Amino acid sequence: VPLLASWSAEGDALGGGGVAARARAVFQEFESLGVVKAMPRLRGRRSQFQHYARLRETMGRHVRPDKQPMVFFTDDDDIWHPRRAEEYMAAAAHHPEAEVLASRMHISPGLAPRLPPSASASDVTALRAAGQLRASLCAERPEAGLFGTATGEYFDMAIAFRVFDDFFRMHNEAVIANCFADIRFRTFMLKWPGPVHRFMPRSSADGNSEGVPWMYFYDRPTEPYTTPSTDEDLRYVCEFLPDPERIAGLRQTLDCVLFQLAPTQGPFRISGRDFAEKLVGLLVDQNPATVAMALDRCRIHGVEVVLEEEATELEAAA
Repeated sequence: VPLLASWSAEGDALGGGGVAARARAVFQEFESLGVVKAMPRLRGRRSQFQHYARLRETMGRHVRPDKQPMVFFTDDDDIWHPRRAEEYMAAAAHHPEAEVLASRMHISPGLAPRLPPSASASDVTALRAAGQLRASLCAERPEAGLFGTATGEYFDMAIAFRVFDDFFRMHNEAVIANCFADIRFRTFMLKWPGPVHRFMPRSSADGNSEGVPWMYFYDRPTEPYTTPSTDEDLRYVCEFLPDPERIAGLRQTLDCVLFQLAPTQGPFRISGRDFAEKLVGLLVDQNPATVAMALDRCRIHGVEVVLEEEATELEAAA
């Protein structure tokens, strides 16, 4: 069965040396081999989740309600452990009721440089054995509070198609196009109301010194990432926060957290303590201006901050 590919690019796909033309030539080569079926090109830049939405519509026409395939994820510059699919299958066999299977393990470069495109799974295993990669381990059980179950990355999950389908059905185009859609999706899966099973990959049955398989190599170093400031950031300039670029970083940190919490229906409330410790507490700058910014970003995202005395009154009224 050929791989179905959704793609987008700017420029002319019919000729010339631009990205669109080169991408089309690659797809034509692999289509001739019968391994890829490329969907018609979308013009302009599209987010990863806009492509997922398109693929979901096509897949949905072929999924029977009584037979839900499992969906799992990858980036083209990341590397799978050879046993990655096997470990999900083993977890599914032990927990056939689960609609979300969440691996608690993946690795990344950490503070090391990215690997070259020619790197293989054996290279990753050797670097891990030498202690040069960063292991990311997720909690075994859901945690209460502001973040709840939101740990790990969305590619740690394998999910029933209905979970995948519901995410796109419940969110509008603005959410799907947002740069934080992956974080929203991760939280959506881990808070899925149906059965969710978190698992640690099994150690090698043959006693291999590798131990627990690393499952997925996420080829992204640990580094801050923000976009340049915009007019939106100028509203927060003040004595405590005079630098718009600094404000942009703070705002995007807040938005990243709040975007995954904003409800699809009804208000979402967080306590004053969670606001102070787990939201404002994330920020390097601690001053009245960052508190005011955090309150404003909560308002914009539809997240209500409830002080302790207000929470008591709400409970009494209920």
